[in-house]
Amino acid sequence: MARVLPSPGVESHSFHHNTEDRDVTTFSPGTPPSRSGALPSMLYHHHRPTPSPDMIDIRSSSTSLLDTLDTQTLSSLLKPPGRKFIPSLLLWDEKGQSLYDSILATPSYYPYRVENTLLQKQISDIASTIASSTTDILVELGAGNLSKTALLLTALDRCLDSSASSSSRAGNGKVVYYALDVDRSLLESSLAQLRKRTATLHHIELRSLLGTYEDGARWLSQPDLAPYRKTMVWLGNSIANLEKEEASDLLAKFTSSQKNGMMQNLAGFLLGVDGCLDEEKVERAYNAPGGENRRWVLHALEAAGEQLQLHLGESKMFDAKKWKFEGRWDVGRQRYENYLVPLKRMEAVVKKGEKKVVLEEGEKVFVLGSGKWTARDVQGICEGPGLGLRRSWHSEGDDYGIYWLQPGKKRLDSGIDMKNDEEC
Repeated sequence: MARVLPSPGVESHSFHHNTEDRDVTTFSPGTPPSRSGALPSMLYHHHRPTPSPDMIDIRSSSTSLLDTLDTQTLSSLLKPPGRKFIPSLLLWDEKGQSLYDSILATPSYYPYRVENTLLQKQISDIASTIASSTTDILVELGAGNLSKTALLLTALDRCLDSSASSSSRAGNGKVVYYALDVDRSLLESSLAQLRKRTATLHHIELRSLLGTYEDGARWLSQPDLAPYRKTMVWLGNSIANLEKEEASDLLAKFTSSQKNGMMQNLAGFLLGVDGCLDEEKVERAYNAPGGENRRWVLHALEAAGEQLQLHLGESKMFDAKKWKFEGRWDVGRQRYENYLVPLKRMEAVVKKGEKKVVLEEGEKVFVLGSGKWTARDVQGICEGPGLGLRRSWHSEGDDYGIYWLQPGKKRLDSGIDMKNDEEC
């Protein structure tokens, strides 16, 4: 699901979360997951018969946003006018997920349907491309949309089945799929439903990782996982919730070890990106006449109030009746942005210390945004992380694209320079 976007024109506060494409059903939380667990044996070259728990908690108590969300929220509202924001991660509690699900059902919200149509049309070619990369680990950033994930995994399993007899794919192990998300309940329910939809898989095991995208990048870079080929899947235009520079920085965390900066054993990155620059179409999608998006963004106030009870007490400044929603299309930055605006001046004293949260009448508080990136934009963000654009599939009119990126530099695991036909 990964999230949360930076305020425009200020320092990074990228609390990444999937805000474009989720298929949500609510379940009660299960038992706490283990913090450790080895990977099962892999299909291609590595065989480890040790089992793995269904969910691995990879959160870092010292650095993970999940452990400090209340203080991060407070800090974001203590910033000066023009720089305040509310972490969009707050939108993804049970109520927020339900509100967002209603957005996906609106006739004007095109990204969900266009990507789904494109996937169905090109799924065999996409799955074949992933299979040819000899991946061992498949990580989806965000719990994802169940129908799209099931479609992709089923097609990939068919590709693996057709080549299982070849010498390069010998072995009794499985490709391991991990859904990475910050919501324990959502991960549990998604994994349970995904297993029902993909009950006939032969070569893919389903697991999940509890943590942020940064937690995931850190976990994947650990030395024990170095021998395994890794493919990342990030659909739903979620990458464009970030500014382009931030997106490039996040990709770099998955391509290079955070300890030594050396290239990871990355097989590829599958991205779904919306490139629609039709202002009216985008406005209808993100500010539907029925008010679905407005209700969802306003829910950030309720969630923020719950997070800040220990700091501000039962403050009334988070009453949605005292705010209005404001959305706008930024032509120059190719980005639709969502703000919350106080209808009058409000303030609240922080319990510990002498600070006050002060909100001026009409002051814009940023919540989240959605960029619209062309193929050229995608090429631009992959330059820094050393990725090359190898394949792409586009919707009719070329507005929506699914892109296959691979390392464009010498792979340390193989010593082979990869062909670089479309290197950024």
